[in-house]
Amino acid sequence: MRLLWRRLPMPTSWISSALRRGRARTRPVAYVVAESEMCEESPALQVRANRGQSRHMMRSRMRVMMCAVVFSFVFASLGLRLAYISFGDAHIAERYHTTKLADAERPEIIDRNGAILATDLPMIALEVAGRDVWDAKETAEALGNVLSDIDVTTLEEKIAGGRYVEVRADLTPAERKAVFDLGLPGVRFAARTKRFYPQGALGAHVVGHEEPGKGGVMGLEKTSNTWRSDGPLRASIDVRIQQIVEDELSASMEKFSAKAAWAAIMDVETGEVISLVSLPDFDPNAPGAAPADSRRNRATYDRYELGSAFKAFTAAAALDAGIAEETTTYDARKPFRVADRRITDFHGENRVLSLSEVVQYSSNIGIAQIATDLGPEKQKAYLKSLGLFDALPIELNENRNVELPYQWGPVEAATIAYGHGISVTPLHLLSGFSAVVNGGEYRRPTFLAGEIPPSARVFNEETSATMRRILRRVVTDGTAQYAEAADYFPIGKTATADKPVAGGYDRNTRIASFVGAFPGYAPKYAVLVSLDEPQPLPETYGYATAGWNAAPAFSRIVERSAPVLGLRPVNEAAALQAFVSGYYEGSREALLQHSSIERVQ
Repeated sequence: MRLLWRRLPMPTSWISSALRRGRARTRPVAYVVAESEMCEESPALQVRANRGQSRHMMRSRMRVMMCAVVFSFVFASLGLRLAYISFGDAHIAERYHTTKLADAERPEIIDRNGAILATDLPMIALEVAGRDVWDAKETAEALGNVLSDIDVTTLEEKIAGGRYVEVRADLTPAERKAVFDLGLPGVRFAARTKRFYPQGALGAHVVGHEEPGKGGVMGLEKTSNTWRSDGPLRASIDVRIQQIVEDELSASMEKFSAKAAWAAIMDVETGEVISLVSLPDFDPNAPGAAPADSRRNRATYDRYELGSAFKAFTAAAALDAGIAEETTTYDARKPFRVADRRITDFHGENRVLSLSEVVQYSSNIGIAQIATDLGPEKQKAYLKSLGLFDALPIELNENRNVELPYQWGPVEAATIAYGHGISVTPLHLLSGFSAVVNGGEYRRPTFLAGEIPPSARVFNEETSATMRRILRRVVTDGTAQYAEAADYFPIGKTATADKPVAGGYDRNTRIASFVGAFPGYAPKYAVLVSLDEPQPLPETYGYATAGWNAAPAFSRIVERSAPVLGLRPVNEAAALQAFVSGYYEGSREALLQHSSIERVQ
């Protein structure tokens, strides 16, 4: 007993105190022996020790029981919730998943007839977590054997550095199976969504494209960023007509070695743009593969001095204002002077011309005289009402304001009368021309099907009917005879504008355009075709003006598009009656119903 007590490092009072507080949980053997001997010699101490142990054991049991109850409750709650979601209500489970997916979804874009222009496709991406890979070289080489397009050396370096690597953004089912069969640690598959454009470059400048993390960055794709409808975004373009226009415009651009080209077709009754092409173009599935210049929408964003097409605006304004008639004459035998400017004709008739002939033969001299009679203020008022003073409020972000002269006096009025001194986008010209031929109502263009903008009257119906007759003579006897399209009697105006340079105009660079409408007797569609810097050919006798290049392209577009659009040809007698009578409202429908009349040869 004394030997044991000598081995104890602490006094007996400490042991007794520890027992009372229930702290002596794990003790050395010597303590236990000494304690048991002490208890034998002191019954009171033994009773107190037993009571402390009992209280300690009770508290321990209570803690264990409380923990067990809490954990049981938590796990039971989670189990019930999981069972409820999985089996209790299928609709709740469906809503749960679709809500999570909806945040990343973008609306589908379709053409006016339902053809898909842009849609989301589910994809499986291949990723590698570098920290979980056992052997970087083995993993990289194994993946390289399955996916031949990856850089094995670069992939190995990234994996060896412990990086998280996206090897491929999308895998085919066969590639996914092949990678899965490798059984490599750290290799993972991730669900992704990819924006896909099934039409490729067709309609690219209208549809636009998206960038990861930014959404749509141009065209209707940018419009879809804020699209609130539950259904798809329905574009106004028709992919069938879009293909026709692109084919013909591309062929003309190549034939005349043009720097660029653009074209558009607009419904003159609704303002809907059913086709718009800007060349060169790009594939929205790989926008970065094309130069930035190819992604520029020349038809809605670029500004040009578009030349003699403005003569149609000037003539219509003079007729509508009552300062001239179809037969009013103008002396075009010599240059016309305005202040210090001398205005001449490109190929002058050198005779007295009627207002109709001024437009028919595209006389700068004659139209400058008409503009002088009209005056700057009235000229500005008409052009403003045709939307030529402001940026077009279209759905595409690729839009631009017009460029007006710093001052607008007699000289500016004369030159603007034939399209020099004012820069507008091609779509400005097309929408203004539509108002000239559709009965006199201006309606802004739109790229959304069924979204018909409100109209505003600019010219009276008689003025519009007169202009249709005048513009028909441009095709039959004037500068645009190659614009003829059999049985559709198109109307229109050529426009060849020299490009402005510092200090004047470059006579060797030009934009050749034809703006017209079909069927001419009761217009339904207006068309603009432009070639940027076309080159002369031997077959065009050295000319590169619009009558030799843009007008023939217009003719082919009309002949191919009209049947697709449901416009049946009519005989010459029926068309002539409509041109002479000037009837517009309802005349197109009536003529289409009687299109089976035998044609006049």
